[in-house]
Amino acid sequence: MKTVEFHEFPDHQQCVRQLADDLVAVLGQALARQVRATLLLPGGSSPQPLLPLLAQAALDWSCIDLTPTDERWVAADAAQSNVRLLRCGLPLARVLDPRQGATPELAAFGWQEWLRPRLPFAAVLLGMGEDGHFASLFAGMPGLAAALDATAEPAALPAWAPSEPRQRLSLNLSMLCRSGWLGLLAFGAAKRELIERVARADAQGRELPLHALYHNGLSPLRIYWAP
Repeated sequence: MKTVEFHEFPDHQQCVRQLADDLVAVLGQALARQVRATLLLPGGSSPQPLLPLLAQAALDWSCIDLTPTDERWVAADAAQSNVRLLRCGLPLARVLDPRQGATPELAAFGWQEWLRPRLPFAAVLLGMGEDGHFASLFAGMPGLAAALDATAEPAALPAWAPSEPRQRLSLNLSMLCRSGWLGLLAFGAAKRELIERVARADAQGRELPLHALYHNGLSPLRIYWAP
């Protein structure tokens, strides 16, 4: 089984268009087998051009359960909220807010309990940072090694970012990889260099959270990259 597929495109537009087509096909296949399908999408800037393409697709979004791969501990309607981004971009989907409790710990527990019965997910798309993080799993974060353990129980957890808003919620690697389709969207030369570094698994590459995703051993990873 091929564990990583690298799809390279000349520009952002062609990249996100192909990604949208592939996601819609996967979700359509899932809905042909079951009544509802679960999709996880990242926040941040990279997926924003993807959302309008998904929304325009011939897919019954009312049958899609949608939640972010991670979230900032801010109000759901705050500008930094990933839930706000998803609700605005895909208003017909049923969007679950990860804030399922009054504290990050309670929220993470409630979120994971909602998600576990839906495993395996139909599709999970991740973004990445130029520091090698994905979801809200950052280098140097307390509990990172456990969160990147692919053999751990699928779970959600409070996470900690190096920049504000620092308090986050994230799914662990085990939860993110329990999916029929796993993708990573990345733009730019700096992220391409990090991907190549973790592929080589040199000393520096092994220190990056991205290394655990690339070599996860649970689900093939499809990388969509453009300059």
